[in-house]
Amino acid sequence: MYELSERGDTMSDLVFTWENVCLYAVSSKKNLLGKRTISRLKLLHNVSGLAKAGTLCAIMGPSGSGKTTLLAALSQRSTGILQGDIELNGRPIDKNLMIRMSGFVPQQDLSFKTLTVNEHLHFMASLRMDQRVSQLQIKRIIESLCNELNLLNCRRTRLGQLSGGEMKRVSLAVQMLPDPPVLLCDEPTTGLDSFSASQVVTLLRSFAAKGKVVIASIHQPASGIFEMFDKVCLLVPGGKQAYFGDVDEAKAHFAQLGYICPQEFNSAEYFLTQMSNHPDRLCQKFEDSKHYRTLLKEIAALKSTSRQCTLIYGMDESFLKFYSIQTASTITQMKWLIWRSALDLYRNMQKFMFKMSIYVLTALLISLPYTRTRLDQEGIQNIQGRNYSVVTETIFTQAYAVMNTFPAEIPVLLREIGNGLYKPAPYYLSKLFILLPKAILETILFSSIIYWVAGGSGDAGFFSFVFPIVVCAVASSAYGCCISAMFENTRTASLLAVPFDFVSYTFSGLFLQLSSVPLYLSWIKYLSRFYYGLEAMTILQWRDISSIPCPENKELPCIEDGYKVMYNYGYHPNNLLLDLSGLMIMFFVLNIVGYIFFARRSRKSSTY
Repeated sequence: MYELSERGDTMSDLVFTWENVCLYAVSSKKNLLGKRTISRLKLLHNVSGLAKAGTLCAIMGPSGSGKTTLLAALSQRSTGILQGDIELNGRPIDKNLMIRMSGFVPQQDLSFKTLTVNEHLHFMASLRMDQRVSQLQIKRIIESLCNELNLLNCRRTRLGQLSGGEMKRVSLAVQMLPDPPVLLCDEPTTGLDSFSASQVVTLLRSFAAKGKVVIASIHQPASGIFEMFDKVCLLVPGGKQAYFGDVDEAKAHFAQLGYICPQEFNSAEYFLTQMSNHPDRLCQKFEDSKHYRTLLKEIAALKSTSRQCTLIYGMDESFLKFYSIQTASTITQMKWLIWRSALDLYRNMQKFMFKMSIYVLTALLISLPYTRTRLDQEGIQNIQGRNYSVVTETIFTQAYAVMNTFPAEIPVLLREIGNGLYKPAPYYLSKLFILLPKAILETILFSSIIYWVAGGSGDAGFFSFVFPIVVCAVASSAYGCCISAMFENTRTASLLAVPFDFVSYTFSGLFLQLSSVPLYLSWIKYLSRFYYGLEAMTILQWRDISSIPCPENKELPCIEDGYKVMYNYGYHPNNLLLDLSGLMIMFFVLNIVGYIFFARRSRKSSTY
């Protein structure tokens, strides 16, 4: 059993090194002839450095110098081609172990803004920490971290209402939950005033003092903040290295090259200016300097010493406990993801109720014109028009509701999945667990209003009216999930959805006599949710109608019974099972396709 006493155990002799690190962004394109061309862009050029436990290391450089890229590469959370040696205590570290042993504090925190600080930390702890840790222990750890990070007064405040400094401290708390020996922070002071920035760096120093490796990128820090760091890695635009060494020696290094910082000047700003003006010369001079040679000697010495370390199953003995961490099961991941989504829905209840009121109003507007519909020749068109309006409104509402909400969560999900918080499958299933009941309840309310206001008009009953509409809603929610998973944003998704929906409802049977469609186009109706839904409603509506009054004028056309109504629209009375099965097959197939695209995006998209 995991004990709280184990927390805080430090690896005081831990040294994190990176040597000749290069990162390539790879992109592939197809030309008009279908020939694929692959291009590589080098983002980092042979960057080296080391950070020891108990020290605070800064990565600094102008915009576009690759600070975030280097941090992502060191944490092995980048998606490009990574080259070079990234090691702990002189031994290579794989991606899985690095993610377990390190915390990464992003520059921009992505989270569900409706959750409180306490709820957010509890959710993260329940998925990130060893599953042998009890909920009582998790509660104590959260209290301890909130006290340490001065978050006790805002524990019940929603994340969307926090200040910039408070949000940075919450991000730090999330990464410190599993007590990682390595902490990487991407521009933790950006966007903060000098006092808040100083508070954050002071916290980082306190973490380092506990025997942790702490590396942070910074951009134009105040002079006092820059001097709080022990080591600094300077990068020039393009991802090349201009210096690595002690902060105290950086000014002397630049002075030796003829770049003397004035006494009253902020040395960090002066370095940034010179790196922007003389990038190539600074990089070349650093490669020829004693600082670079000393750095390489230290890294080589660590590799030599590591050969004398105790190995168990080919692994460093001190790393074994990170391999033995019991991660959350699929059921546990689903449980907490459902909990968060349900809580988010509850906190957005005002917005949800507004949408429901619009839905109710739409149902009333659709049903009112049909309140006096009778079962006669004129009523046939009215009943079919009502059924078409109900099916169409349900399909569009449920599909586009998912398409508009699902993409908003994608950035959060990709980051959390990239951090190993949970897998794509539990998330997708948990999303269905929330979306399906919501879609079913909304549709039952919507169709019930129309049924009771517009009247049955001789149809088969309440269940026969509502059931096919609910099945349409379920299939449409899957369609929305699939389309939104395939594309980056709603605008791009609409480029496919709008023309596809146009063709689909053209083949619904209301605008086009389906029996007259050429054979080479007749298959399109089997891809149409509108066709399946409207045919199912038409069959249930008319199959028990044995007689429809004819007009007194015998010269006028007359449809005498329900079967003739079905054939008039090109529907077959024996297709009810086919229609309902078609909608359910769409539900499963579209969700499978949507999951495949979502899982592919989670693997390919950069976490940061």
